[in-house]
Parts: sequence; C-alpha cells; structure tokens
Amino acid sequence: MTAVETVAVELATDGRVWVDGVEVRAESTEAARAAAVARVEELARARRRPLRMVARDPDGSVYEVDVAPPGVPADPDARTMPARYAGRMAALVEASRRRERSAAERAEALCQEVCGEYGSGHPYALRVRELHGIVMARAGRPADGVSVALDVARGWHDLGSADASWDAVLTAGRLWEHLGGAASSEGVWLGERLARALARCGERGAAQRSAVLRRVDQLRML
Repeated sequence: MTAVETVAVELATDGRVWVDGVEVRAESTEAARAAAVARVEELARARRRPLRMVARDPDGSVYEVDVAPPGVPADPDARTMPARYAGRMAALVEASRRRERSAAERAEALCQEVCGEYGSGHPYALRVRELHGIVMARAGRPADGVSVALDVARGWHDLGSADASWDAVLTAGRLWEHLGGAASSEGVWLGERLARALARCGERGAAQRSAVLRRVDQLRML
C-alpha cells in the first residue's frame, strides 16, 4: 500500500507559517493554522490525493491532520478497482497465463469499455490499459505491450502518481526484456522510450536507465 504523502507545516509566534517550505502570511497563530490547512487543501486538489499535514507549533509540539477536501479521490492510484471490473481483470490475468486465444480480444473490449466511460487518462482506465498491454505481449505482440505500458506510465506521471508511474515503467521494462521487445525490430526505439520514462522517475530509475541504454547501444550494433 502506498504511504500517505506528508506536508510539513511550521508555525511562528508572529503569525507566519511555512507550508512545504513556502511562507504563508497571517495575522495571528490561529489565522496561520487556518491558512496552512487551506494551503494543504489546495495542494491535495492539485496532487489529486489526500495529504497528511505534519504541523509544528511555536512551542515545539507536533500534530498530524489528514487533509482530504471534497473531490479528492481516496484511492488516487486505483489500487482497488470497482467490483464490476476487478473480477473480469482477474479472469483476464488467468486466461492470459494459460495463453487463451480470446484473452487479447477480451482485454481490448474491457479497455474500450472503461476508457469510453471514464476517459483514457482516468486511473481506472490506466489500470485496464496496463493489463491490456501485458495481455498483448503474452499473445505475441510484445512491442505493442511495451508501447502501451509506456503510455500508461506517462499517464500516471501526468496525474502526479509517481508510484503508479514507476510500477508501469517496471512493467514496460519486464516486457521489453523478457517477452521479446528488446529483440524486435522496434527494440531500439522502445528502449529509448523506456530510458526516457526511467529518467522521469529520478534517482530510483537511474540504474535501470543505464542498463537499458547499454542494451540499446548493443542493439544498434546488430
């Protein structure tokens, strides 16, 4: 389970307050508390996820407040899918593992259904699209699977969901290496896309990015 993101709040005796290191001015300590909560609510809406405010009062006491304003989803990364989709997704995973010929067609139909209802960039759609990419790869279309997984990673990145984006990048990497993407005629292009996606992940993607770029250089020499 993804940890709740925290926002640090520091209050001063003269009514000043710092939220994530940015000063917010107020007339009193009480007004500063209200201003801090309002600012954290703004951040929660912008980041599309509940936040935990960790506030330090002028006397040094620390308290925590979970901030989830209306309209902010409780499960922004769609770790739990609606029941009407979850069962079908689980069945598709099993069908794909058994290499059932209908799996890819069923995955595409589910993808179209969810994207049609919510839009292709919605968290539910991104989860189904990632599964569709995995199913396509197992059905003998590894390059398509890698491409879809990378599109999904970008979608999560645009939503500000760093952990979900990282998961999708790892999926793309596994498909690229183990399901034939790296050996295909599109291996270099897909490897370059994968390297760019890893670069967006910052430090935790650095080692994998270096390995991917080395492999891309090898593929160019073939």
